[in-house]
Amino acid sequence: MNDYLVTKVLNNNVIICTKDTHEYVLIAKGIGFNKKAGMTLQKNQTIEKVYILDQKSQQEYYKSIIAYADDQLIQAVIDAVNIITNSELKIDNQQLVVSVTDHIIFAYKRLKQGQIINNPFVVETKQLYNRAYIIAEKVIHKLNHVLDANFPEDEIGFIALHIASNTETVSIDEMKFINRLINKCIFILEHDLKNNIDKESVHYQRFIRHIQFLIKRLSHGENLQPNEAFEALLKAQYPLCYNIALKIMKMLQQELKVEIYEAEITYLTLHVYHFMANKK
Repeated sequence: MNDYLVTKVLNNNVIICTKDTHEYVLIAKGIGFNKKAGMTLQKNQTIEKVYILDQKSQQEYYKSIIAYADDQLIQAVIDAVNIITNSELKIDNQQLVVSVTDHIIFAYKRLKQGQIINNPFVVETKQLYNRAYIIAEKVIHKLNHVLDANFPEDEIGFIALHIASNTETVSIDEMKFINRLINKCIFILEHDLKNNIDKESVHYQRFIRHIQFLIKRLSHGENLQPNEAFEALLKAQYPLCYNIALKIMKMLQQELKVEIYEAEITYLTLHVYHFMANKK
């Protein structure tokens, strides 16, 4: 069978079709107008996007969330997905179209009802997944324009996580977990140094990247090679920094349920020292 067979019209811009035993989501402006189940698409029909949803649960969930949106909101979602999939990042379209559609539709509904969900990890997300964050900024700008809305910066962070989860080897839940651990690290730093950390500084960017890759290394059982002379030097000359690094490492060890070796504390001590030196 060479033609798409319409199985369900979700709205004027989105239809569900079958072809060669697979079910597809077809998106284009006006593609669903005057269409009914059982019809075949004409060969000259313009199709902007084609998504195949292999899993039955994905198909059913996508259909259900689309039912919550009108044509204007669906068009805004289409524009958002296009911005992401046309970017330079390698995207898993099947996962993205479901997760982003779901997020935008319900985020817009919450916004209209005056319900704002705060995102405590916006700064960390911006630093860790900068390319995804830049694309998310374009998405939110487009949504604000098309929907005449005013999404807060928190939503940029949420969209960036969805994008990053389709380009990284970790899930959104794992990203949130890493961000939560970074927040705990910063709390320990600010408490023990008795100073607020400048989250726009280069030191902060380097620190959270170090923590991010430290967590990845520890999760995979990888450890740094020890340098006992260097460790002894740092411990003797910068005891406060060393003790803060040790406290952070103990927290990470408890959260990750892994053993952390002395070499890791040494390199983290250097990051703590930079924050203390900057304070002075």
